[in-house]
Amino acid sequence: MDITEKTHIGGIKFSQELVQFSVRRTDLSDPPAEKILTRLAEKNINIPFLCSDSVTDKTTTHFCVDHSDAGQVDQIITLLPYSAKNITTIRGIGLLTLFPHRNSLGLLGRIINTLARHDLAVYTCVTSISALAFTTDFNQLDCIVEKLLDVIELPQNHAPFRQEFQLKQPPR
Repeated sequence: MDITEKTHIGGIKFSQELVQFSVRRTDLSDPPAEKILTRLAEKNINIPFLCSDSVTDKTTTHFCVDHSDAGQVDQIITLLPYSAKNITTIRGIGLLTLFPHRNSLGLLGRIINTLARHDLAVYTCVTSISALAFTTDFNQLDCIVEKLLDVIELPQNHAPFRQEFQLKQPPR
């Protein structure tokens, strides 16, 4: 593929404003992130983004919740045996999901290069055959798409899909 050629994708979706929590487990004596995730499930708190990375015995689990649920997550964390140094919280997160139609590997590098060239943050990234998802600054989502239009081509008449409503289950 010519480097100046744009990659046609199926669409883009934006999340609502989120908060990202990262739970580091630096040794086996640290509690696993599953303790927090289990409590979130018990309280019916939706996790629209979840990924984990691991190097030898060091694991970091990243997850996002709606900004309105962040206070509950903070409370859950304080009730569990986690050290403050092992938890990182980033507020004002947006999840940008692109649907690359099997172009994910080649497109991933072009996207990362484009965002880096414009000093736009990428906190985490996951890819599959059907989607590329990035956590970034919520207030930069429109700017990011504008910059990405240098390397991607959207379907005719497509605007990034924004979630207009959110369904919440009552707590159990």
